[in-house]
Amino acid sequence: MANQATLRVMQELKQLHEHADIGIMVSYDESDLLEVDAVVVGPPNTPYALGFYEFNIKFPPDYPAKPPSVVFRTTNRGHTRFGPNLYATGKVCLSILGTWPGRPEEQWSPVQGLETVLRSIQSLLAENPYTLEPGNEKCADTRESEVYNAKVHHENLRLAVIRPLEEAFGGSDLTLAERSLNTIPRLHKKRPLPRPFIDVLKRRFLWYLESYKMEIEKGRLRRGWSTGSFPVLRFECTGNDMTGHWDYDKLKSQLKNLEDQILAETRNWPRLGIKEASNSEVLAASLRTQYKNIASALGRRTEGMAVVELVEDNPFLWKLTYHGRPMTQFDGGVIKAKIYISPKHPAEQPRVFLEDTLEHVRVTPQKFLLYLPLEAEGMSDHVDGIIRSLEEESPPCDPLMTVNPAASALCWGTPEEKRQYRRNLRRSVEATIG
Repeated sequence: MANQATLRVMQELKQLHEHADIGIMVSYDESDLLEVDAVVVGPPNTPYALGFYEFNIKFPPDYPAKPPSVVFRTTNRGHTRFGPNLYATGKVCLSILGTWPGRPEEQWSPVQGLETVLRSIQSLLAENPYTLEPGNEKCADTRESEVYNAKVHHENLRLAVIRPLEEAFGGSDLTLAERSLNTIPRLHKKRPLPRPFIDVLKRRFLWYLESYKMEIEKGRLRRGWSTGSFPVLRFECTGNDMTGHWDYDKLKSQLKNLEDQILAETRNWPRLGIKEASNSEVLAASLRTQYKNIASALGRRTEGMAVVELVEDNPFLWKLTYHGRPMTQFDGGVIKAKIYISPKHPAEQPRVFLEDTLEHVRVTPQKFLLYLPLEAEGMSDHVDGIIRSLEEESPPCDPLMTVNPAASALCWGTPEEKRQYRRNLRRSVEATIG
């Protein structure tokens, strides 16, 4: 039975990878596929927006006859309930999991699977989570619903964005009360975020940095719920609630510290790469070989429009120069990008920053480029992904890929706003000519 369960989970993980939903990430040990870690990104336009919510999923030996068990891990060490269905204990209340009563058609069946479970969890990160509590279905516009959203909005930034990354760097903002033991039984013990997630979350942090800054400013300006202690709502109870206080000034400071740490880490990769290469030449030699192959082929393949070189002969820092194609939005422009490569590549993926500001839907105000390589290991896929991201003239609207809110609002707006986007982009391209 266990072998059948493993084969089923293997198939589902493959399907999940093929669907490539950037709102759902999974990590697992290939020696034990019956336990999977997952991160669900909070949907935009909700109080959970762009937060990173961690879950541990275990499959029984007779899966899929029986559903998996799911433990919610973003609980502030068992102190914070993130919604009516996401308990501080780690319990996830869902009919599909058998942890909540529901109609027969809502119960688990063998035709469902991991993706169904993760999407059901995603639906709990709702625009008005207060209404998910039985009896509150029609209370979306009440003051309590607004207060609850304000609480979740603050704690989403503090506990689902800032906290996991602070812990990845070896620190956090845990208070004495949060470090203390909770007498209510918990379904899990605190453990570090799985390593594969750490690199992804750092890149996503750079993607969403401007949005986080905007959300903090929105919170600071919110009347009535920007300072002071959180009120306790009717469905909350001691040990299974969301207590705390609003402090957006502190969140702003913490966010800036994280930004500085991630940028410093990135800029330090070339130095560390050379230092570690003196002990092990394998990665450095591989990167040099890949560089030579890419450099010779790229010019021919792009008709001289793209050129790649090593910065100061360092295989861990590449420079890509892209000359805009005639009759395109980049015509005459010279876009220069630095590709920072980790000494732990490919476990840690490259990070790409442009040298000049570009009013582009895929470029953050901090000049970080969002691109998606077809494969993670080969640098050729990364170079192709960078060029493909820059050249995409009409990118589809995807809220989870909004890295430049101002440019995105124009790019995906009215016809006049789209024209303004193209004008802004063209002006920034012309500014690169010098």
